[in-house]
Amino acid sequence: MPSKPFVLIADDEKAPGELHAGCLQPDDAPVLVHNGTEDLEKALSLPGLSGLLADVRMPGISGLQVVREVPARRSGVGVMVMSGTDINAHARHRLNFPHVSFPVKPT
Repeated sequence: MPSKPFVLIADDEKAPGELHAGCLQPDDAPVLVHNGTEDLEKALSLPGLSGLLADVRMPGISGLQVVREVPARRSGVGVMVMSGTDINAHARHRLNFPHVSFPVKPT
């Protein structure tokens, strides 16, 4: 368990997760997971979570389900969901995640 605030990064591919981890602030410790089930478990159980970056498509639980549950159960956690395909404005509105950012992963 990290001793400083951490950011949970969930991506089923290793390289993008490592790339995102390298972009964090020096005060944030990255924790990498590679499936949605582990992502949700860690996001809800580990103390010190400051942010969550989840891929939409992962084995187990989808990133969308993770970002639905985490803000409702842990206030103050910054949440972003990413995808290799653009999630257009209409889809973002239908998802109704008012406090979630949707960056597109580089392909």
